[in-house]
Amino acid sequence: MEGEYFNYLLELSFLGTGFHGWQYQPNVPTVQGELLKAITRLFKVEWVPLIGCSRTDAGVHAEQFFANFKVDKYIEPYKVLKALNGMLPPQIAVKGVSLVPLSFNSRFAAKGKIYRYLIWNNRIRNPFLLDRAWHIPFPLDVGAMEEAAKYFVGKHDFTTFAKNDEGRNPVIEVEYLQLQRDGDLIEIRIKATHFLRYMVRRIVGTLVEIGLERLKPHEVKELLEKRDPSAAPYNAKPHGLYLYKVFL
Repeated sequence: MEGEYFNYLLELSFLGTGFHGWQYQPNVPTVQGELLKAITRLFKVEWVPLIGCSRTDAGVHAEQFFANFKVDKYIEPYKVLKALNGMLPPQIAVKGVSLVPLSFNSRFAAKGKIYRYLIWNNRIRNPFLLDRAWHIPFPLDVGAMEEAAKYFVGKHDFTTFAKNDEGRNPVIEVEYLQLQRDGDLIEIRIKATHFLRYMVRRIVGTLVEIGLERLKPHEVKELLEKRDPSAAPYNAKPHGLYLYKVFL
């Protein structure tokens, strides 16, 4: 197998607290940076092209995330799994390792994603949800938020709810946007074909404005039609956001 290349696919989960997002940046801790250090050490190479299925902002978590890299050395996948978990910080876990065709690319293979967002809605903070949910100490009208959520479902231009997304197609089909309240914990789930930068956080931020009665549910339709990012500057905190599932 000398001279042959192998494409390893990693299934990951990570806690975004303490990381400046997925993407490698010099001199700051990132999820990709930590993985690169472990992979290059394991395979005894200087560098590998590590491709992630998505971007995440600083503080954002992932319950499921995929990344792949190509290398001209072979190590059995189960040994890669064991070795990487032994070298990575505890906030990052490798849940699976497999070999995939050389043509496979994690970013382009993603057919859809589900994000979820957690809000702790109580006057008193919950220390067990520190850096895991957005603490909102004021009453939220979840009924109004659910009414507003219906306007996001379907195919729309989400330019208003994005920021600096490098020319990606802003027309996205949202399959569902669901809210569920369990006591003081509110969970929001959204499934779509793809997402723009800040899109989920701006949607959640807008829903919270509606829950606080600062906006009306029907105003979501007007915001979508404006196609102007400055029209909806309501950005939810990053630490309440989780990439929940990726469909390959």
